[in-house]
Amino acid sequence: MFKKGGFPVVAKQSPRWTYDAELQELIPDVPELVLFGFDEIKSALPLSYHQHDGYEFVLVERGKASWELDGQVYETKAGDVFHTCPGELHRGGFNVIEPSRFWWFIVTPPHTEDWLRLPLGESENIASALQMLPRVRHIGLQAIQGFGQLGDAINSSSPMRSTAVRQAVMGLLLAIVQANERMFSLADDLASQFDQLLRRIEDEPEWRPDVEELAGIVRVSPSHFFRTFQSYTGLPPMSYIERMRIKKACSLLAESSATITEIANSLGYASSQHFATVFKRIIGMTPVQWRMSSRG
Repeated sequence: MFKKGGFPVVAKQSPRWTYDAELQELIPDVPELVLFGFDEIKSALPLSYHQHDGYEFVLVERGKASWELDGQVYETKAGDVFHTCPGELHRGGFNVIEPSRFWWFIVTPPHTEDWLRLPLGESENIASALQMLPRVRHIGLQAIQGFGQLGDAINSSSPMRSTAVRQAVMGLLLAIVQANERMFSLADDLASQFDQLLRRIEDEPEWRPDVEELAGIVRVSPSHFFRTFQSYTGLPPMSYIERMRIKKACSLLAESSATITEIANSLGYASSQHFATVFKRIIGMTPVQWRMSSRG
């Protein structure tokens, strides 16, 4: 199920596209680009521990994804970039990659002279900036244009293909390391309230609020809340809450010995049958099948 890069490949539900330097024709004079691609996950899937020899950057375009590294879980939403350094072992939060659309690329560490044809001093500056880079950084959705340009350059037959690829890679790196920290799609105070609400949804998977209650918590009208929530997370409020509840179920099934009925009750489902129906609709397999596959 997994290829280089660690992301699940399920042809029936995923429009995944990648450039892989180990499996495809190398881009002349750009050995620094190891992997590039995008994917759209329709249903939550296992994403187990993996690592890379280079720096990996993942930009979430739509939805929400969490990542686990050194025992800490990092949450990302639309416009956020999560990165790992060479050799760092990481996985999806609770061993799951959530429904989302995202782009990623991996580059070799900038520790050699002539890296991306830069003078040594400039590549050293990039290396220093990467060492100080926050694990998650918000760069906005404008960067998607840069990912598109890189994809176009990779697929180009132009004699200047390598130059275009190098330029696109450098543009993405600069967008990430020099991101304007004040780039938010919401006002800072409202974004903070939404973040607190999202944390509560994850911490209390049995909680079953309606839109009116959620809107009251962040002190906006229900209609404004619905539009803003979907823009912020990529999903309508009730769909998001249900998926976070199923994400918790995935974790409990994989990491606990609780029965299906006990898990269903702890998550507030009226019956194990209802839980199993919702679980299969979102995950694509029954809770028993998930438990077996995740432990296998």
